[in-house]
Amino acid sequence: MASFWQTLFHHEAASAPADQPAVTPTVPAEPAEEWVTVPKYLEVDPHDHLIPSLVAASVTATAVPDSQLVLKKLYVQNPEAQLVSVIASSCALATGDGQFVVKSIRKRVDQH
Repeated sequence: MASFWQTLFHHEAASAPADQPAVTPTVPAEPAEEWVTVPKYLEVDPHDHLIPSLVAASVTATAVPDSQLVLKKLYVQNPEAQLVSVIASSCALATGDGQFVVKSIRKRVDQH
């Protein structure tokens, strides 16, 4: 019974002889394709923060009158990511799949 456990957990001792070098196949180098992750949200220019900060301040002022609002960063949805998500949703609906989640969207960068 001990030999069974030794062969099961100590299989590197029974592996191929060490005097033969490992053969690695050589693959010709192809041009690497560059992929860039498409962000879900884009940061808004600080000069365009006025209207959203006024809306957020008015909402918080009605809820809690003694509050202070500081808007550090403002993001909007990326229209490119929205379009890809809608296309993926419609394709999944057409194939009849159940639920799915778009975790990341990548696009290929042209190197021309």
